[in-house]
Amino acid sequence: MMEEGKNIIESESNFDAHDTVVGQDGGIVLNESESFNDNRDSLDKGRNAFDRKEELRRQRREKEIRNLKASKAYKFISTVTTLADKYFLDALLGLVPSVGDLVSSIFGLPFIYVTLFKVKSIPLTLAVIYNYLVDILLGSIPFFIGDAIDFFSKAHVKNLDLITRYVEGDKKTIRQVRSKALLTAFLIIILGVIIYFVFRLLIGVTEWTWTLLIDMFKWLIGLF
Repeated sequence: MMEEGKNIIESESNFDAHDTVVGQDGGIVLNESESFNDNRDSLDKGRNAFDRKEELRRQRREKEIRNLKASKAYKFISTVTTLADKYFLDALLGLVPSVGDLVSSIFGLPFIYVTLFKVKSIPLTLAVIYNYLVDILLGSIPFFIGDAIDFFSKAHVKNLDLITRYVEGDKKTIRQVRSKALLTAFLIIILGVIIYFVFRLLIGVTEWTWTLLIDMFKWLIGLF
């Protein structure tokens, strides 16, 4: 009996305090080390899952950017930018009195299409429209002042750069575009009203000028 009791005591002395034990009420108490390891494993698994999701999201975004830049619509606005701003086609059209700026503004429609239907961003679309309205308003300044501004404003270059930075995930550009969306929408309304009355005035002045020139031409012919 003494030897058996000795074996029991030795067995208890070798018992690891961190192992699973049976409590006084008969319940099972998990050791602290196993609980800590389980929590660490859970955190590692959660972190790995998060990293995988981030990597998949990054790859998906890069694929979307590649697809957009390879699309016909993006290539078309790149071509429009080259012709309209780098070769000054937009500025040359602006030399046509009154209607030149309106005709040249048609070049902006493909950019609006890309932002609205390809990028699918209303704030970006508003920013692009705002840039074009400012360009139209500046180009409508009489006495060839607006035409001179058209040679340097380069609204198409500005909008192409804006679209590119936005789709590439430039945080500063995205933050500015989104934070100013409401203000941009309000300014678009104001600019639209101003441009409407400015062009009504310009068209009226142009019609009066052409009428005057025709009458003078007829008068000169009548002298002979």
